[in-house]
Amino acid sequence: MTVKPCYIRFFRQRLKISFHSPATIGLQKLLSFICVISQIEGSFFMSRINELIDDFKLNQEIQGRKKEYITGCMYRLHRWMEFTKEQLEIEEAEDVTSMHIKKYIQHCQSRGKEANITINGHIATIKVFFQTLVDEEYIDEKNNPMRRIKNLKEEKRVIITFNDEEVKRIINDLDEITYSNLRDKLILIMLFDTGIRVSELCNIKNDDVSRAHILIHGKGSKERLIYISKIMRRYMRKYEEAKQERFKHRLYDEIEDYYFLDQSAERLSRSRINKILKEHCKKAGVRKEVRCSPHDCRHYFAQKQLKNGIDVYSLSRLMGHFDTQITSKYLRGLEQHDILEIGKVYSPLNKVRI
Repeated sequence: MTVKPCYIRFFRQRLKISFHSPATIGLQKLLSFICVISQIEGSFFMSRINELIDDFKLNQEIQGRKKEYITGCMYRLHRWMEFTKEQLEIEEAEDVTSMHIKKYIQHCQSRGKEANITINGHIATIKVFFQTLVDEEYIDEKNNPMRRIKNLKEEKRVIITFNDEEVKRIINDLDEITYSNLRDKLILIMLFDTGIRVSELCNIKNDDVSRAHILIHGKGSKERLIYISKIMRRYMRKYEEAKQERFKHRLYDEIEDYYFLDQSAERLSRSRINKILKEHCKKAGVRKEVRCSPHDCRHYFAQKQLKNGIDVYSLSRLMGHFDTQITSKYLRGLEQHDILEIGKVYSPLNKVRI
C-alpha cells in the first residue's frame, strides 16, 4: 500500500526532513506500514470534506474576504456536501470525481427552483474550493474534479430599468427638511449617479470620502474610486451639515465611523436602503416591469453611460467589474436607435474635413 505524496509532504514539513534525505524514504516506509497494520488509509489519511470546508473558511477569513462573501460560499459548499454525502455516500475529497459534480449540477436543475445563473454561482464556488485544495496540496491537479466542468448556458435577458422621467420623480419625491430626508435623497442620487452596489454604499466610511472622489471597497476585496459629480457634491454638503447637527450632542465614540448613519448613529443597513428605494418608486409610479431594487439603479447607470458614449472598458472600471464581458451585457438593454445615435456621435469622419 502506498501513501499519497501530500501526506509525505505533510509529515516531512512537520519533522523538517529534507526531501532527498534517507529519512524521507524511511518515513514513507513507516507510514505505509502504519496504513497496513491499522487500516487507517480510509480514516486518518483521507481528507474529509467537512473538515476541508472549515479549513477553506479559515483561509478566506485570513485573506480578508468579506463576511457576506464567506457566508455565501459556506451556504453553497454545505449544500453540495450534504448532497454528496446523502445521495452519493462520499465524505472524502479524494473520492470526488467530475461525474459526481455533474450529478450535483443535474440535481440542482431537477429542483426547478434555480436559474442557470444561480447554479453557475454554485459551480464557481466549488471550483474555488477544489483549486484551494490543489494549492494546499490536499489533492493533485490531475485529480481536481472541476478541471473540465463548464458553466451552464445562461439566458440572455434584456435588462429593463428606469427611464429618466422615473428617476427624476423618484429623487424629487423627497423634500429636504429632515436629516432622514436629506440622507435618503443623497443615497438615491448616489445609486443612480455612480452605479454603486448597495453593499458598497453601506460600507463607505468617513475617511473614504475626499473632495473629488470616494474610495469604494468592492467585491473580492478590490478597491476602486468613484467620481463625485456636481449634483452629488451639492447634496453631500447638505447631508454632512444635517448629520453634524443631528448628532452634535453625542459623544465621539457613540457615533459609528460610517458615512451613512441611521437615527441611532449606526451604520445604515442594506434592507433599509431597499425599503427607501421601493417606497419612493411606489410613490413615483414606476412601471411594474422594473423591479425597483438598488441593482436596477446600477442597470440605469450602466445603460445611461453607454447611451452617453462611454466605452465598455471605462464603464467596467467604474462599476468594479473584473471582466468587460460582464459589462457588455448592459448593451442588450439599449434600443436600436440608441446604438445608431451613439454611432453617429462617434463616427470616424465627424472631424475629418472632406
